[in-house]
Amino acid sequence: MAVVTAPVPSGPVSKARALGGAVLLDLAVSPLFVWDVFTGALGRELGVGHAVLAGVFSVGLLAFMLGVLVGGRAADRVAPRRLALVALAGTVLGLLGSAAASSVLVLFVAFGVLVGGSTGLGYATAVRVAGTVATGRGLALGLVVSAYAAGSAVLAPVASTLIDAIGRRATLVVLAGALGVLLAVAAALVPGARPGARAERAGGRTRPSRSVVALWLAFGLGSAPALAAFAQAGGLAGDAAAVALAVALLNVGNLAGRLVAGPLSDRIGRRAALHANAALLVVACAPLAAGATGSVALVALLLLGTQYGALSTLTPAATSDVVPPERFGTTYGLVFTGWGVAGLVTPVTAAALAGVVGYAGVAVGFLVLAALSWACVAAYAH
Repeated sequence: MAVVTAPVPSGPVSKARALGGAVLLDLAVSPLFVWDVFTGALGRELGVGHAVLAGVFSVGLLAFMLGVLVGGRAADRVAPRRLALVALAGTVLGLLGSAAASSVLVLFVAFGVLVGGSTGLGYATAVRVAGTVATGRGLALGLVVSAYAAGSAVLAPVASTLIDAIGRRATLVVLAGALGVLLAVAAALVPGARPGARAERAGGRTRPSRSVVALWLAFGLGSAPALAAFAQAGGLAGDAAAVALAVALLNVGNLAGRLVAGPLSDRIGRRAALHANAALLVVACAPLAAGATGSVALVALLLLGTQYGALSTLTPAATSDVVPPERFGTTYGLVFTGWGVAGLVTPVTAAALAGVVGYAGVAVGFLVLAALSWACVAAYAH
């Protein structure tokens, strides 16, 4: 089926400006994944345990997923600049509310709901801008989604240093100010006009419907092993003392995969890239399932992070290939819920199973998920 793609504002300068704004937007909406930096100080100040504070993050993940779902639909109808300004207001208010919080309930609302939902809206808006360019969508999406990973990687050490220097409350105020400025610049750069009129397209609706379902399943199943690994990195590495290095390697791979997968898929095609990604998932999980430890396990985790990052770029790019641009935001929002379900279920399930079957047994489960994901990729590519 052929899809006629309508570009974001025509002309190379307009395209570069729009993508620059989308990159800055995704860079600025990444504070959700630095939550753990604040939990030590919050636990001491509020007198609550790690499990309760982990609940704030879980609510944030759920709100982020819903933000992408709602934001994707809104991005098909509302100017990206307006949505970026909404994301700015919600993110800044959420961070300021978290700074003022003197109870866990306030944190659930301020950080979990406001920051989580607002950053999900911003993420969906940025991806929609990149996913509707006329040419080089893989490269555009790779740059935009890698900015989100880079933002988390930069914010974590900065926030940790600031907490030691000026405390938790002041750090959150500083982050609210800095990210607010960055989001304001992003809003000025992304398009201020509403998405254009519907593009004409050929063909029926059967293939997109089947493809979207296959992508939803492939994204959720293919993301699940890495999402579990981020929470169980030390156990999978076989050395609890190596947890920091294991997490760092997962993050390095995540960023590298996002940067490389987009332009590569523009060259070899989205279907071939998705099959290569599924094969990489099997290669990454096999040593862990065999009980590998030490450097072999760490390399496997690096590959797992790379596969996850690549899939995060390939999924919106593949979605944009099978739906017209006026429905891309809505459709990608639906596909993204596969990631959300995996993020909510897999880390907890892996932790519970590890106590019964060990981490090698958990990795065997990863291989099962990899096989199912690859079957869904095949269904998409058929």
